[in-house]
Amino acid sequence: MELNLRGRKAFVTGASRGIGAAIARGLAEEGVDVALFTRNPSDCEALSRDLGNLHGVKAPIIQLDFLERARIKPAVAEGIAALGGLDILVNNAAGFFRGGLMDIPEDVLEENFMIKPIGLMRMTRECASHLEKSDQARIINLSGTRGREPSPYSMLSGPINMGTNSVTKAMANLFGPKSITVNAICPGSTDTDRWDDLVERTMRDHGLNQKNAEQKLCEEVPLRCVIRMTDISDLAIFLASSRASRITGTAINVDGGRTRSI
Repeated sequence: MELNLRGRKAFVTGASRGIGAAIARGLAEEGVDVALFTRNPSDCEALSRDLGNLHGVKAPIIQLDFLERARIKPAVAEGIAALGGLDILVNNAAGFFRGGLMDIPEDVLEENFMIKPIGLMRMTRECASHLEKSDQARIINLSGTRGREPSPYSMLSGPINMGTNSVTKAMANLFGPKSITVNAICPGSTDTDRWDDLVERTMRDHGLNQKNAEQKLCEEVPLRCVIRMTDISDLAIFLASSRASRITGTAINVDGGRTRSI
């Protein structure tokens, strides 16, 4: 299947590890130059080298912390200068805290919302004029299934990801007349370090060993599996491609059927 991605230019935020790094790798495999946006540039050095050596693409590292609002504009300018343009924006950066309402520290509460959806909105606003110059412009926002099925034990994930889904739809309506598609991907429990945290919590809460804790978590999923990072990156690559030119304003679950809502 021809995806028409070779030679395209992409920004990936939160690119140093996990889903962000997986998406960056997937895009590079398709011949896309990828600017790696990260709070800590040293965390992306190995990934940048790999993308250049293995796939012959540009993979500059751009320092960006969404808690430093004034840094967004120069960071985007740096990325544009390094790549020579922009076709694909992957808004992956996010904070993380698993816990109930009474557990959330005040600084964590504010910081998580500053990264997503507020930081996502600021990043997109800064990139919009560059995306408008592309003939295959794509915005892909990483959300989460708790935006559709809130949990009292993931109190931050629900409103943050619900807000991300809402922003995605609004942006799709805004940018549609300019032929820019905007979609969200909502991963279920994925094999990142967050999965490891969830397994450890399940072991502790239920007195299980690691194997049985993983089995218990997978039994909650109709497909009886944990989601792979490549499951997410494969969808992101498709949404970035010419094959997805009529898909916009959607939030797509990749969760093995775990989410109970329609």
